[in-house]
Amino acid sequence: MAESLIAEFGDDAALARAIDRVRELGVRELDAHTPYSTELVRDALGAPPSRLSTAVLVGGALGAAAAYGLEWYLVAHLYPLNVGGRPPHFPLGFVPIAFEMGVLFASGTAFVGALFLGRLVRLWAPVFEVPGFEHASRDTFWLTLKLEPGSANAGSVERVSAELAALGALSVRELPGGTA
Repeated sequence: MAESLIAEFGDDAALARAIDRVRELGVRELDAHTPYSTELVRDALGAPPSRLSTAVLVGGALGAAAAYGLEWYLVAHLYPLNVGGRPPHFPLGFVPIAFEMGVLFASGTAFVGALFLGRLVRLWAPVFEVPGFEHASRDTFWLTLKLEPGSANAGSVERVSAELAALGALSVRELPGGTA
């Protein structure tokens, strides 16, 4: 069973140094909890670019296409009406509704995507049991890491804990529940 550690740091620079050092030790499963977005930590974690913008674009395009298709199907195909001598399929009349539905679907995709990609739908996580973790939303920076038992590079919990303490960790604890 993998063992997990959680370390508390006072600033983002110390957290970024710790992430770099722990990666050198061979630990690959890392997560940072910070009170605000910081470029140092993001670069140290090497997080891939967010897929949210692509999902929002796809959601908006599908919403606009679905609205335009529905309008065409209803107005031009099923119930064609002669209104002012215009043809039943008059694209300029369909554009405002298609645009609005595109915006609606894009914003809905952004909302739901942010909830799921940000893992905000979880009601509980093992890190919530760590004393002092509530400060992660105010003034401290936390690093959670999972040590695989068969990994020769990562070493023992004691070695990684000592490294983190040497890098300026305010506290290092084993994570309750064993998983990050």
